[in-house]
Amino acid sequence: MRRLLVAAFVALGQPAAAQGIAIPFAPPTDRALIYRIEQHRPVEGATRMFSATRDMRFERAGEGYILQVTLRDIDSDAPAAGAEPYRAALTPLVGVVLRFRLNGQGRIVDLEDIDAVWAKAQAGIDAMLANFAPDTPRHKAAANVKGLFASLSPDGRLALLAGEVQPLFLFAGSSVAGGEGRGLRTVAGSPLGRPVPVEGTLRVVGQPADALDLEEKLAGAGVQVGIHYRLSRTSGLVETQQRSLAVGSLALTESRMLTPVK
Repeated sequence: MRRLLVAAFVALGQPAAAQGIAIPFAPPTDRALIYRIEQHRPVEGATRMFSATRDMRFERAGEGYILQVTLRDIDSDAPAAGAEPYRAALTPLVGVVLRFRLNGQGRIVDLEDIDAVWAKAQAGIDAMLANFAPDTPRHKAAANVKGLFASLSPDGRLALLAGEVQPLFLFAGSSVAGGEGRGLRTVAGSPLGRPVPVEGTLRVVGQPADALDLEEKLAGAGVQVGIHYRLSRTSGLVETQQRSLAVGSLALTESRMLTPVK
């Protein structure tokens, strides 16, 4: 279940010998934002859609920031076998306000009232278990999520709750190598198969006004990963991310978009 919530790739590479492009961390504090994630992946022989939409707002807090996140809704057109694990993992968090504390470099360091947030999530799982018969897919999926929740340490709880917003800050407060870019090593594969080590490069492929376009290409045993980022040079946030993942004959695509509320 954790792999359904934590989708970020953590790149651990060494910069190439090229001048770095400094990336700030200065998120907008004067507007409401919408963060939408949409994924298409195979379920029972057909490509199915999974989506989640979050309302977000940044606030200044001392030398850092507060990021307020509320999961507004989730959706999927997959049959029960594929949709219920996804719904069970996220439904308990719909409408729950999460207030993440970030330092001045864009690193999530804490979640306000995490015990109260966790209690609401657990109550949501318990409600699902009470409202659906034990032989239903939703009850079985909720039982699996309850087991995962019970196994997590405090750090694990924070990592799980922050997992879907972490990709916004992949480059914040750091630098991006120009020229030939930099080499990367990480692990890919989930949720299409077992994790596989992959390696490749991250490089700048475009510099539109106030932004950088970055391309990441990774490969491993039977795995191909391609990611395109549109990175704001004003805020340091990843405003769009397009990911493709191929594991053998299976393929997944995912888009993430951060946009201001109009």
